[in-house]
Amino acid sequence: MSDLPIEVQAAGSEHAVAATSNEVQSPDCPIDFSPDELRVWDYICDQLRKAGLLHMTAGLAISVIVKKYRRWLTAIELLDKYLEENDGNFQVKTPNGYEQPHQLVHYVDRQERELLRWLPSCCLTIPTFAKVKALEKGAEQGDLFLDEIRSFMQGRPS
Repeated sequence: MSDLPIEVQAAGSEHAVAATSNEVQSPDCPIDFSPDELRVWDYICDQLRKAGLLHMTAGLAISVIVKKYRRWLTAIELLDKYLEENDGNFQVKTPNGYEQPHQLVHYVDRQERELLRWLPSCCLTIPTFAKVKALEKGAEQGDLFLDEIRSFMQGRPS
């Protein structure tokens, strides 16, 4: 599969560049990927950079997501091929004569669940992205010990 089923609209994330003075860096790819997997890796890292999310330590998690995503796509393609060859029927007959869903149905479902479980770990869902952005410190927010530092500084002689 040469084209990813992911498309960035011009009015979407392309214009959503983070307001940060530091350039966000991506980690080096920790494993050897196929060209299709590498394109997914590059896409994810590019979107995280554009959003201004630090992800230098997320290389392993991003790698897992890339593998899960490609396996999910491959499983969907195989299931679609099976459905096409069987007139849209996903049932198979076991040697005992019972009918059950083809194993690809379960495999697609399992890959999808695993992928959806991993996506939040790299802020690749809207709720996790919003949560991380809400937790980011602004320059005016200070930090955990700001009040103690201020009181100490006010009590010091000049």
